[in-house]
Amino acid sequence: MSSIQFGGVISGLNTQSIIDALVAAEKQPLTDLQNQATDLTDQKTAYGQVGTAIDAVVLAIKNFTVTNAGASRTAASSDTTKLTATASTGAAVGSYQISVDRLATATKATSTAAIGAAVTGSVNTALTLNNANLATPITAGNMDLTVDGTTVQVAVGVPSTTTVQNVLDSLTNALQSQLQATDPSSTVSASIVNGRLQLSISGDTAAHTISFGDSGDTSNLATALGLGSQGVTNVQNATVNGTAYLDPTIASLNLPGNVTAGQISAIVDGKIVHYTVGDPSTTTLDQFMAGFGQAIQGQLVAGGADPTAAVNVSVVANRLQLVVSGAAHQHSLSFGAASDASNALGMLGIANATATNATNPTLTGSTNLGVTRLSGPLDNAGLTGLTSTTTGVLTINGAAINYNTTTDSLTTIITRINNSTAGVVASIDRTNDQLLIAKKDTGAVAIDIADTSGTLGAALKMAPGTTNAQTIGLTSRVTVDGRSITSSSNTVTTAIDGVALNLVAQSPIDQTETLSVGVDQTTIQTALNNFISSFNSLGDMLDSVTSSTPGTSGGKAGTASPLAGDSTMLTMFLDLRDTVMQAVGSGTVNSLGALGVNSGAVGAAVGTTSRLQLDTTGLASALTSDPTAVTNLLDGATGPLATLLAQLQGYEDPSNAHAYIQSSTTGLTSEISDITSREADRQEMIDNYTTMIEAQFTAMETTLATLQSQSSQIAAQLGYTTTSSGSGLSSSSSGTTSSS
Repeated sequence: MSSIQFGGVISGLNTQSIIDALVAAEKQPLTDLQNQATDLTDQKTAYGQVGTAIDAVVLAIKNFTVTNAGASRTAASSDTTKLTATASTGAAVGSYQISVDRLATATKATSTAAIGAAVTGSVNTALTLNNANLATPITAGNMDLTVDGTTVQVAVGVPSTTTVQNVLDSLTNALQSQLQATDPSSTVSASIVNGRLQLSISGDTAAHTISFGDSGDTSNLATALGLGSQGVTNVQNATVNGTAYLDPTIASLNLPGNVTAGQISAIVDGKIVHYTVGDPSTTTLDQFMAGFGQAIQGQLVAGGADPTAAVNVSVVANRLQLVVSGAAHQHSLSFGAASDASNALGMLGIANATATNATNPTLTGSTNLGVTRLSGPLDNAGLTGLTSTTTGVLTINGAAINYNTTTDSLTTIITRINNSTAGVVASIDRTNDQLLIAKKDTGAVAIDIADTSGTLGAALKMAPGTTNAQTIGLTSRVTVDGRSITSSSNTVTTAIDGVALNLVAQSPIDQTETLSVGVDQTTIQTALNNFISSFNSLGDMLDSVTSSTPGTSGGKAGTASPLAGDSTMLTMFLDLRDTVMQAVGSGTVNSLGALGVNSGAVGAAVGTTSRLQLDTTGLASALTSDPTAVTNLLDGATGPLATLLAQLQGYEDPSNAHAYIQSSTTGLTSEISDITSREADRQEMIDNYTTMIEAQFTAMETTLATLQSQSSQIAAQLGYTTTSSGSGLSSSSSGTTSSS
C-alpha cells in the first residue's frame, strides 16, 4: 500500500480517511481467509498433539506386546553366598532345590622350581664371566705372569663363553707349567677363600720368585683378582692371596629388589644392636653376612653373658640363614628398628624372622634371594638352561610368542603373552621366583606350551609339551532336584530352562539352597502404570482439543477448541476405554479389570471415573493365582492391549497415510496451502485497488488546483480578487462607482 498521505489541501476533503475506508471494505475477504487459515492451522496442530499422545500409548503397549514385560521373571536364591541366578522372559515359574557340588576353576601352569639362579653368597665358578656378577668384571685378553725372570701369558677368553673356572684353570696351568720347567714336582691349585682368590703352591724343591701383571696386559685379570701387588720373592711352596673380592656385590645380585646403604638393627635379648650396610655397589654379600653376624655375636657374648656363643650368617637353599651355635643360654632375636635407614632386612627376607627364649636358634629368611631379573636382556636374567639366540618362538595355545634373548626382557615376554590370542594371563611370583600362567576361561582344558624354537619354555621350567607343570582346571557341577549338571564355567545355563545359575561357592555337604523363579511383579506393575499414565494423558489431550463453552443469551460469546466439531475425536477416548476394559476369552483372568485396572470406585462422583487407575493388590493377586493367564492376557496377539494397539494405529500411524490423523493432517495442509495462495491473490487485488483510488484522488486535487489558478488569473484581468473561499470575486477598482 502507498505511504502517500492525502489531506484534501485543495478540495478541503479528508481524502486519506476516505481511501482507508474504501481499502478496508476491500480487505474484508482477505481477513476472512486469514481467519480461516488460522483455524485450520490450529486444527492441524491439535491433530499433531493428539498423535503424539497416541504414540506414547502405543509405546507403553509395546512394552508388553514387543518386549514381553508380562513374561518377565525373577529368580531369588535362599543363600546368595552360594549361588545367584537370573531368569529370562518366559522361564517356568517354580521352586528348585540346588546344591553347588563343585566350582569351575581355570587351568594354571607354574614353574616346577625357581627359575632364577640361586644366590650362594660366593662366586659360582661354573658361570660365564658375563653371568657370574663378579665384583670387578674380568675382560678378555692376556695377563703376563713372571716366574724366576721368565714371563708367560695367561689367556682370558670371550666373557660370554668363558667361565670363571676356565680363567682359574688357565692361571694355575700357566703358573704350574712355568714352575715345572725348573722344578718338576711343583703343583698349583686355586680356590676362593672368604670371597678372595688363594693360590697354593706345593711340591717345590727350591724357592721361587713370582709376580703378576705387566703394563702391556690386554686383560684386567691381575687387577680383578687382586694379584697386582701380591707376588712373592724367593719363597718355597708359597701361598698367594688376592686382595680383591671376587664375590658379587650386593648391587649386582639378582635380588627381588635393590638394597640401600644405611643402618639396620637386631634386637638381642632386648638390646638393640646396630650395623651399617655399606655401599651396595662395592660391598659383597659375604662381607655383609660376616659383619652382621659378628655384630649380633658381640652382643651375645658381651660382658661374659654367653662367651661361647657364635653366630654364622650364610645362604642356604637360596635363602638367608642365621645360625646361633655354642650358646649355653636361651636367647631372643628379632630385627628392625624405627631408626633403620637401609631396607636390607626386607630385601634379604629376614625382617620378620624371630626367636624367643631359644637355645641355639636357626632363623631363615622368608624369600628367595636369587630370582630372575625382570628387566634387561633374557641372556642376563639369570635363567638357567636358556640357549642364547637372537630368535626364538615360545608357542602357547597356538599363539606364537617371538623373542630375542639378546634384547628382550622377561617383562617384555610376559606382556606379549598377555596381549596375544593365547587366552591366558602370565605373571611372576616374586616370593617363589616362578612364572604363573593361568587360562582366562575355566574348565578341564590344558594349556598347550611348546618351545617351537629356542629353550625359553624349558628355562622357565614350564615343562613344554607336557602337563607336568600344570594344575588342570575343573568343570563346575550342580545338583538340581536330584539331577547332576556339569559346566565348563561357573555360569550354568542348562540346568533350568530360561535360568542362568551363577555359582559363588561350594555348598556344605548335605545342604541345598532353594531357588524360587517367579513373576516379576515390579516390572509388570511399572509397565502397567506407564500404560495407564499415557492412556490418561491421551484422554486429557482429547478433552483439551475438543472442549467447547456455549455462549450466553445477550452476553458472553461461546468458545470452541480446534477439534470441537470432530466427532471422531469427541468419541475416541470412550471407544478406546471400552476396548481396554473388554473381556477376552474365558476364565477369571480374561480382562485388564481382573488385573486391577479400573476407572474408579463404584459410586464415585460423576466425572471422576473417566480415567484409568491400577489396584496393585488386585494385580498381585492375579499374578500369584495364575501368572500364565496374566502373561497370555498382556502378551497375546488377541488380548485387549493387542486390540487397542491396532485401534490406536488406525488413528495414528506415521507409516500409513490413510490413518485418521495422517489423512486429516494431509487434508488440512492442502487447504492451508490453497488459502495461502488465495490470500496472495487477494492481497495483490487490494494493492492494485489502493494504487488506483490514490491515483484518482491525486488527479482530482490536481484538477482543482488548476481551476483555482485559472480563476485567479481571470479575476486579476477583470480587476477582481478571489475570496478566501476561492469561489467569489470582488471589485478592486478605486474612484469608480457602478450603477444599475
